[in-house]
Amino acid sequence: MTKISVVIPVFNVEDYLDECFESLLNQTYPIHEIIAINDGSTDKSGEILDNWAKKYNFIKVIHQENSGAPGGPRNKGISISTGDYINFIDPDDLIDTDYYEKLVKNIEEYQPDILITNIKKFTSKKSWIPHTFVKMRLFNQNKLTTLYDFPALIHNLGPANKLFRRAFLLENNLKFLEGYAYEDVHFTSCSLFLAKRVYINKDTFYYWRRRESTTNLSITQQSFRYKAVEDRIVIHQAIDQFLKEHNLSEFKYIKDVRAVVDFIRHGAKLYGFSDEEQKRFFVEVNSYLDTIDKRALDHLPTLYYDRARYFFIRNKLDFELVASVSSQYGYLPSFTEKKDKMTKVFFDFSYLHKNFNTDSLLPKKVQIPQKLIKGQAVLIRGIVNETRVILYGYSYIDYMNTLTNEQITVEAIFNNRKTKEEMIVPVTLYNSFELSDTIRYDYCKFKVDIETEHLMNLIQNNDVIDIRFSITVDNINKIARLSSTQNTNIENYSNNIKMYITKQDNISLCGKYN
Repeated sequence: MTKISVVIPVFNVEDYLDECFESLLNQTYPIHEIIAINDGSTDKSGEILDNWAKKYNFIKVIHQENSGAPGGPRNKGISISTGDYINFIDPDDLIDTDYYEKLVKNIEEYQPDILITNIKKFTSKKSWIPHTFVKMRLFNQNKLTTLYDFPALIHNLGPANKLFRRAFLLENNLKFLEGYAYEDVHFTSCSLFLAKRVYINKDTFYYWRRRESTTNLSITQQSFRYKAVEDRIVIHQAIDQFLKEHNLSEFKYIKDVRAVVDFIRHGAKLYGFSDEEQKRFFVEVNSYLDTIDKRALDHLPTLYYDRARYFFIRNKLDFELVASVSSQYGYLPSFTEKKDKMTKVFFDFSYLHKNFNTDSLLPKKVQIPQKLIKGQAVLIRGIVNETRVILYGYSYIDYMNTLTNEQITVEAIFNNRKTKEEMIVPVTLYNSFELSDTIRYDYCKFKVDIETEHLMNLIQNNDVIDIRFSITVDNINKIARLSSTQNTNIENYSNNIKMYITKQDNISLCGKYN
């Protein structure tokens, strides 16, 4: 019978720990041992662990002073574990009830060095498979493979959704780096480079919690801190040294794909660093990027987009690096192409080609990611009186230049939150040259004018009415919630209907006595 050892590094996770243990103890396949290392928690995590250990003799709890990162606790777990396979569970995560039952069947059939399961991120409201995993087809099929046959594995380096053959770890002296964030990237990378048999199970899920409390973020969620960049550099340097020592440097480009992706992701947080840290980012990251195998640039997940962002780092283009990920700080120039009723939106980097010797690093055309092309509807003035409800504001789609009023059509959708009944109202558009800057929003000013009586038919028993705008520009349609700004002015003169700003800064209507 295959013995499964579960190793859990624990630090200040009192809100999640019971749920994690319940997930483990409800397994249809018996766990050989659970080794929980309390890494100096200052909340009730240690007490919770002791309570579980009192109930089950296969739960081992070790209390120690804080080591600064999960690497040390995980190494301790390896050293005292006695199972055939080790699973490094994170203390805020969950697994399928039949997780180990399914995986043991794979173990008995294939005897892999590493067994990898599918993964979903989750919050209290939703769950999803990470975008990169979908794009790279990481879990499209069950298969026995290796990193060399399936290099896309380099994009899933967390150890938690993996079972490692304990003898494989001991034979190769594979350990976590201690005292650094992202120590799992080093450990899993080195393990994958040495593993001769890796099995992927696409049908079994590990559930990776995205913490919603801003006061207790996971290490992964702390990438906005500059120390995360420093640790990332150390981690990649350590992997490079490992590959050199094991005569695997010819395959370094596989790991360097991940290095490029890691640093362009950190670049998205650039404006969250201090001025001094921003300068250090370009110096220190570029110093490391000087060492990568340039073959990696041909294997990036989103080839042209990722190469463009790599170019921004190499040329110290801070605004482009940040704005290519978020419009929070402004827009980059754009253009659209229409073909066979399909519209695509691209960044316009022609201004960079004029100023830089770009060679092949900056692609001529870089399609803008869909996540950046969002609909926007902003209320400037709202009036409610006994006869009419009138809305003034702006509606547009991010990065979609609107040069003529024929390009854009807009409808206002009044939706009863309770009954889901809708009323669609036409929107009148006017020129808005004052809104245009890098992106031309020339015809995006709107007016909505509707009789109060019509809305009263929709507002039954003082129900709430939410307002959304359907915006279409050059055949691209987006739905946007009508939102407010600091300058939004609302004038309520009716005894029956009230317009108000919600806690999420959106605009809604309700009966006067709601």
